Amino acid sequence: MLINLPSRFMPRFLRPLSGSVVGRSRTTSQVVLSLVAVMVACFVAVDASADDPANADDADQRVAVRKIATEDSTDQLARQAMAEIGLDDSAAIQQVSATTIEDLSAEQKKTSLDKIAKEHPLGWALAFAHSHAEYIEANIRDYTCKLIKRERIDGELQSPQMMEVAVRCEQTGESGEAMPLSVFLRYHAPRSVRDRRVLFIDGENDGKAWVRKGGGFMKSLVVSIDPNSRQAKEQSNYPITHIGFDKIIQRLIELIELDMERDPSGDRTEVTYYRNAKVMGRPATHIEIVHPSKDGGFDFHRANAYIDDELHVPIRLEVYDWPATDDDTSELMEEYTYADLKLNVDLVDGAFAESRLKGKLSEPVGLTSADLQADPNAVAID
Repeated sequence: MLINLPSRFMPRFLRPLSGSVVGRSRTTSQVVLSLVAVMVACFVAVDASADDPANADDADQRVAVRKIATEDSTDQLARQAMAEIGLDDSAAIQQVSATTIEDLSAEQKKTSLDKIAKEHPLGWALAFAHSHAEYIEANIRDYTCKLIKRERIDGELQSPQMMEVAVRCEQTGESGEAMPLSVFLRYHAPRSVRDRRVLFIDGENDGKAWVRKGGGFMKSLVVSIDPNSRQAKEQSNYPITHIGFDKIIQRLIELIELDMERDPSGDRTEVTYYRNAKVMGRPATHIEIVHPSKDGGFDFHRANAYIDDELHVPIRLEVYDWPATDDDTSELMEEYTYADLKLNVDLVDGAFAESRLKGKLSEPVGLTSADLQADPNAVAID
């Protein structure tokens, strides 16, 4: 099995994935929308001061969502999200139970979801995700980062993996030419996959990814693997075609809407929003979603998404299954952390050259025009 790659937010919650050569259609893996050996950077320090929610005015109302800490006046996307669903800037947001939308047609459900968005515990999260989706589509062309991921596959939690990632989003070039989604990954840990390299360019190689094995034995072997093949599914939860923050946010939106359909009243959904959380020192908004019970067909017990307040993209995603018993702790299903994230670095075609799968690869993984000018041999050295 040559591949173990990452991609509404990824842990099932975020389908973070952020990029993997794998397509897995497991229910728990569709939750969503991540250096080396010592994974200290994976630990998230949350710094949030909580205020008690406002009390409901009458028995028909309940506090379903707590807006914790204070609003950052510079976070325009957060304010836009709140404005879109009619919420104010108060530290505590009071919600009202929504009516059910069971047994409605698809068209009626969509209309009903629009109506209950302002009242459902997930309403603010939905608007927040929509505003970030618009921002990502309009402003992010490419990016590089270090991705740390852990996934539970076939019931077994895999060892943490760390890789460097370079992604150029699907877009139209300055001269009008189509530029397909292009991805290049290089693994650094664990040792068994060290220097594995994966190249995927949408529309090329019959839709398959080129994979250099890495690790020890036959480490330079390069093979082509279908992202949705059984071989790929045995190694990772998401296909490399799901990589990209635009796809992560869109999956988050779809999953939030699905949860709202499954629990239209919001009685089985607990949502908490934390401001001033931190992921590896980066300021972030933390959205926690909890389904206390499996009743209703939910796919996860608890999910955490951390959205960078300055870059406006997910930088950490976690998904947990329900405990086996009341005395057990929740099982981690998926975890993705994005470190050293750089947006719009103007990656060149050479960053996705097939020759980068061979020979000795010099840094960096994400090649820009400036990199090539400084080192014309940066693509690869045989």
